[in-house]
Amino acid sequence: MKQIWYIIGVACVMISSIVRMADSLTDVLIAVGAIAVVALVIWLFETGKIRLNERFGKILKKIGVGIFVVVGIAYLVAMAGFVTYKVATEGDRQGIMLLGIASIAFGISWYISRWRRRWVKILKTFMPKDKIRHGDWKIREKYFQTFDYATNALYGLRTADGIFDGQARVWLDPSDVDKDASARLDAFEAILARRGIKANCALTHIPGCIYADIVAETNYKSMNGSGMAAFRDAFHELDGMNYQGIYYAEYHGELGTIFFESNAGNVIIRAIRTEPREECYIDNDCGFQSEEAHYFIERGVDWTEGTYSLISAKEFFTLWRERLEYNDKDDAYSFFEQASLMYFAAVANGDKKEQTNSRWDIENSAKYLIIHDAIDEMIELMTIYEQSMYWASRLFVDVIPEYAHDTANRLVEYSDNPVIVSRTKRLIAQWKKGGKQ
Repeated sequence: MKQIWYIIGVACVMISSIVRMADSLTDVLIAVGAIAVVALVIWLFETGKIRLNERFGKILKKIGVGIFVVVGIAYLVAMAGFVTYKVATEGDRQGIMLLGIASIAFGISWYISRWRRRWVKILKTFMPKDKIRHGDWKIREKYFQTFDYATNALYGLRTADGIFDGQARVWLDPSDVDKDASARLDAFEAILARRGIKANCALTHIPGCIYADIVAETNYKSMNGSGMAAFRDAFHELDGMNYQGIYYAEYHGELGTIFFESNAGNVIIRAIRTEPREECYIDNDCGFQSEEAHYFIERGVDWTEGTYSLISAKEFFTLWRERLEYNDKDDAYSFFEQASLMYFAAVANGDKKEQTNSRWDIENSAKYLIIHDAIDEMIELMTIYEQSMYWASRLFVDVIPEYAHDTANRLVEYSDNPVIVSRTKRLIAQWKKGGKQ
């Protein structure tokens, strides 16, 4: 049964109550009309058919919901009192039947909504109040679930079995992923036991895969405030055990042969396609001209046994740095721009290896632009992102010195990035010291 039918049922009860207690048809129409107008405005706003100021819309919604709830409760209470009085004083059989039907309806509603009430109660033990939206969960769901970004876990309540569960993906050490998968399950079971949580744990892991999925199931009755907090803490500790480095792998499948670099989020950073054609890719949309290769990036790494195998960083970058050419000036321009962004992102998080790799990409694409006399592309790189402005002024100063000097001066004067400003100041000092024009 859809949730809308419960709303219709409540509306019918309210209308019948108004009709029974009102003195005239006019009173009935006024009461029903007021409620209908407010409900219609809210529905039109929610479906986007009318546009209101966001703040005003929220206020109107709260007023409307308040009116609906308050008026509904008031009428139901008044009706119940009126009918009870009639039954007690006059023995009204119609009143007795109405009370019986209302009691049965209330009991059924209370019963079928029991899991939803328990789910909301569970959520209130670990989620901020402003994140709990009671309308997001229907009354007769078979599985309630929510993702907790603080622990990177998916929590759920299975109504058929009365089971509360938590699920998380763990990222494994590439030196021995199969051994680490087994050790991670043992470690998680020990974490739960140490916190006094009785749970059945299981791990799903494809041999050789860089990640595994862990699930812990426990009886929902144990999920009181302290139990929920301990359960979350266990998943938070599990999340802290994840491998934080980079993976290097080789793919052999229907899309050809692709070597790639990815992180623990399954996001591909660099990739080289060697068969059936040679292509290179760097973060976002640089490189990879064929649709098949783009599909490989867009769908993410769908790890299957025998299709992927781990390789070393040295193997990957040996292949990566064999590339001396680009498809055209635009391709080199894109690599320069993206690698500049990646370089300063690596500076911000202290990743020395990525700084080295990004710098090679920047310098290699710069050489191509210089050799092919791509003056327009060089000038444009000095006008977009601050990161590319710094590297363009540094690497193209001998080709277009007036633009390079002007770009460096503008960075020092207008940039809000202290790292770029300090490096640009040192660059200008070197130019003055070296007598470069």
